[in-house]
Amino acid sequence: MQWHRTPLVYSACVIGAATVQLVWHNPIGWIALAIGAGVYLTHRRYQAAKVADWARSPSHNNPPTNVGPWSDVVKQLNRYIQLQRELLSESQETTGAIMAAAQALPVGVIAMDGNLEISWFNRAAEQQLDLEESTDIGKNLLHLIRHPEFVKYARQRSWPEPLIQKTTQGTQEKLLMLQFVSYARSQRLLIMRDLTQIDRLETTRRDFVANVSHELRTPLTVLSGFLETMRESPPESFSDEQRTQFLDLMQEQAYRMQSIVADLLTLSELENSPSADQVPIDVPSLLESARQQAQALSGGRHTFEWAIDPDLPLLGSNSELASAFSNLLTNAVRYTPDSGAIRVFWGRDPEGKRRYSVTDTGIGIAAEHIPRLSERFYRVDRGRSRAAGGTGLGLAITKHIAIRHGAQLVIESRLGQGSTFSLVFEPEANGTAT
Repeated sequence: MQWHRTPLVYSACVIGAATVQLVWHNPIGWIALAIGAGVYLTHRRYQAAKVADWARSPSHNNPPTNVGPWSDVVKQLNRYIQLQRELLSESQETTGAIMAAAQALPVGVIAMDGNLEISWFNRAAEQQLDLEESTDIGKNLLHLIRHPEFVKYARQRSWPEPLIQKTTQGTQEKLLMLQFVSYARSQRLLIMRDLTQIDRLETTRRDFVANVSHELRTPLTVLSGFLETMRESPPESFSDEQRTQFLDLMQEQAYRMQSIVADLLTLSELENSPSADQVPIDVPSLLESARQQAQALSGGRHTFEWAIDPDLPLLGSNSELASAFSNLLTNAVRYTPDSGAIRVFWGRDPEGKRRYSVTDTGIGIAAEHIPRLSERFYRVDRGRSRAAGGTGLGLAITKHIAIRHGAQLVIESRLGQGSTFSLVFEPEANGTAT
């Protein structure tokens, strides 16, 4: 080690100075020794100063070299610093990964102290409660959520059950499930789950059951009324003409129920089957069948215009696409007044996408109804829809078929100016060549 050399060198210098003094009776040896000791000590002090400068900020400076006896100390300190730096880096990476995972959680999380002052929240919580990091960190949670039920819940000593709370964000109402969790030293976490979509699905399910019941109740009431009347009245009470009329009405209502049940089964099959078939579709032939149905339904009351690209390819399920194309076309016939015009287009739009569209000069649809048109049994005018013979499920079926074929159902309409219903297929959809 270097510290062994220092006393040896110093001893040799003292012996040399004493020899010079004894032999030549001259103090020059001691003078040289003093000067050398001064230089040596100054050099050591300089080396110590370099080490001290480095030690003040070892993480930002390279370790000094040529510092004599300090070299071993610097080497050990630098090794320790490098080890601590690696441990810190790993710790930062782990912390960053944990924070990134917390930010990516689909549930909202708010961290607070024992006084419910917010110290951190993730993106989900930010969206659910419309929080802002720049203004809401450090605020008391009860200043942001002032519902009496939540305030009472937050002040409990324990929270064995979550709280279901409705909140309003702008014009939207949300349903949140909230639960406090204690951790560390009197710290709190508020875990939030957005139940809005689940609540909407449950509402949709209830509405669907109610709508099915309502749609079936009318024809069942007609059927049971006629059957009861004919059964309880004497045979001579009705003429043959009346009896035929009653039977025709009963058969019409029976057909209506069959149509509703058939459409419900179609919807169920579309929702439960994994994907649509992928076979080449002869679109002109498919549209020819739809044309015959539409013109038979129209009975010459409308003018039709056809713009069909015979060479535009498409892959999918022939039966499903036939149903979707026909639904849009027959809807146009039902809701377009006599002498109206209907235009059918199959080709590429300006964006290069494949588009099937049906444009009519019918009654049009108010803007507030358009987003809900593809809901099951949704009707803009219930009386007119039933009179037109629809089941209220056609657009719901068409939307499901569109989704299964990588397409989008697009509805454009203005009240009193007609409508355009389109199925827009992406250029690469279904692997079809573009």
